Amino acid sequence: MTTQSNAAYGLAELKKELTFGGIGATKARDIPRIDISGFDKRKAEIAEQLWTASTEIGFFQLINHSIPQELIDEAFAMTERFFALPHETKSRYPLVKGTNAGWEYKSQGRPSTGIPDQKESYQITLPRMAGLWPTGDELPGSRR
Repeated sequence: MTTQSNAAYGLAELKKELTFGGIGATKARDIPRIDISGFDKRKAEIAEQLWTASTEIGFFQLINHSIPQELIDEAFAMTERFFALPHETKSRYPLVKGTNAGWEYKSQGRPSTGIPDQKESYQITLPRMAGLWPTGDELPGSRR
């Protein structure tokens, strides 16, 4: 990444991203638990907590969200089944540039550092998922 493009980051929080993604040591951190009860009345407070956790830690756990545990367990099980599919099957549902929807494998790079991510992901953006859901034969119970 060039110095000129680094200058385009105006917010101090975004400048922190320049330090993400590099190879180095890990350090123990507590994962913040963010209470989202009373969301309508606490929206700004919750948004600040989410931003801080995302930029300083990279992870957070939501509590008091009212999503039934059964639904959460089902989503994790479906995710595990999706990523267990053969590479060839998942590649039928590629990330569509500019949509934040679809599957990708070790192809995303951090814009601020230019360091490639070493992961695969399946991004779901509901209004943009046409043609990106695995078939019921490939992944029984998936949304198509």
